[in-house]
Order: sequence, then C-alpha cells, then structure tokens
Amino acid sequence: MGEGHSVGEMHPVGEMHPMGEMHPMGEMHPMEKENFIEEVYFMEEEHSVEKYRLLCKLVQKEQFGTEMTQQEKDAAVQSFLAARSQPDEILQYKKRMRVSPAEDCLYPDYYLPPCDGGRRLRLVQGYLPKTNLLYANHCEAEILRLLVRFAPEHASVKDMVRHTLERFRKTCFGNFCTQGECVATGICVLRLLASVRPVDEAWIDKLLGPLGERFLAFGPGQAASQKGIPLSYLLMAFTDIDNEKTRSLLGQKKEWLVQLLRKGWITGRLSNGKISDGDTYNLLGKYIIRNAVCTLPEYPEKERYRIYVDDAEGRCYCDIPWK
Repeated sequence: MGEGHSVGEMHPVGEMHPMGEMHPMGEMHPMEKENFIEEVYFMEEEHSVEKYRLLCKLVQKEQFGTEMTQQEKDAAVQSFLAARSQPDEILQYKKRMRVSPAEDCLYPDYYLPPCDGGRRLRLVQGYLPKTNLLYANHCEAEILRLLVRFAPEHASVKDMVRHTLERFRKTCFGNFCTQGECVATGICVLRLLASVRPVDEAWIDKLLGPLGERFLAFGPGQAASQKGIPLSYLLMAFTDIDNEKTRSLLGQKKEWLVQLLRKGWITGRLSNGKISDGDTYNLLGKYIIRNAVCTLPEYPEKERYRIYVDDAEGRCYCDIPWK
C-alpha cells in the first residue's frame, strides 16, 4: 500500500517495486513514506471541500444521465478556475509529501485534494482512497476532465491539461504500475486521456492492456474492488473510451455485469437502522454499470433498462434482460 514513483527514478515501468527497496539515489519508494506523512498532512489547515462537492455533483449527473445546461457548465468552469490552488499551497503540500517541489511529478500542480476534518473524502464514484497519491491525482484529473469537456478551447484549461499529461507521462502510474493504488491512479489518467482531443490511442492502449487483465480477474464477491482497483471507476473509464478493446473486455464479463445489475443492492440503511456510508453509493454504482454494459451492441438503448429502488426492501435494481 502507498505512493508511486517517477519513471526513471525507480523500477522499470510495469514491474513491481519490492517494498523497502531503495531508489538509486538512496530514497525509499514514496509509498513507504505514507504513514509518516499522514499525521503532518491532516494537522495542516484544511482545503475547501466546496470544489470537490461540485465535482462529485457534476460527475454523478453525468452518470445519472441528467442533462446540464450551458449556463450550468459555464458556472462550473468559472468555479473550478477560481478554485485553483495557489502556488504557495502547492509548494507546501509537496513539501509535506516529502518530494522536491521543483522536480516532483507525482502530485498535483493545480488542484489540491480537500481535507475534511482530517479525513479523505470518497472518490467521485464512492471508493475510499487509502493513499494521498490516488486521492490527490484523482481530484486534479477529474476537475481537469470536466474543464476540458466544458471549455476545451479555454487557454488556461488547455495549458493545465497539457502540463498535467506531461507530468503523468513521467510517472509510474501513467505507464501502468502494479504497486498498491498506483493501479487505480492509472484510471484517473485514462479518464482524462479519453476527454482530450485528438485521442492518444497508443497511450490509452498501453494502460488498457494491463487494466483489462485486472478487470477480467473480477468475479463473484468482488463487485466493489479487487486488488485495489475500484470496479465502478474502471467501468467509468471504459464507458468514456468506448472502443473495440473496451467493448471486447465488457463482452467477456457481460453475464456477470448483468447479474450485478439485476441483483438487489442496499442503498445505505442497514437492517439495524444504521446508515452505511459506502452503500449510499450503490444506486450510483448501478448507473455506472448500466452505462458500461450499454456500450455493447446487445444493449443499445440504456434508458429502456430502468433503475429503481424498492422502498419496501431499501434495495436498488435494474430491469435489464439476459442477452
């Protein structure tokens, strides 16, 4: 578990870095530093969570298929541009992460992750990150993804996206790494790549290969995550990319995914009356799975497959047939 490393400083791209092995320069793998960083990081002043709540709201609207007006998109662009982290905040954050600010490529340069009462918030689809590496890069990549979708010709947006992709190219997770949550962080890269034009098919394919193999390893009892990969987040990337390879991968797991859709999932309230925070995302998860399955030619009209909550059971279902 833990953080990533920059390409060129560490092990060859795609190979696992043994825990505790040292950098050529004598430094430990940044993942090893995670436990030492946590206390200091959460004792510092908290970053505003407002931009993150807006991000989650907009991404969830996308997944639910809720139409957004141009006025709403323009307002989001202005809010995100105004919420850009200041250079001194970026500097202090990278120092807390114990990286050299001048040389770092592992952490954001524009949008820092929120710290809400000394805790990490869940990713846009509900996964609770264990590392700063995933949490921070997810926040920046998802904001930039919406910015490039809503304002692709905005000069500042184009510059931030270009710089961030250049940063990702220097990282292990941007080239696929098997170490801890570096795998999930690669999904952030995929999501951003899928929104940028022209599409970098070669880079997407480079990440899709190993992530696809991990996806095919999912099975019964692993509907949330498997070996640090949040299933629904990966499916969001597949839906965004929607090419021959993603459809082939989804086709191979079609029966299992349809089974997940047809099965009842609790929507937050447990039998003892308590609220399960993670389970409140199950309804969103149904939409994410349906969106992915409906990129397949067998399921061309996703609106036909109703997602609903049975009030008596407190469980969500999807009316989707076997095909």
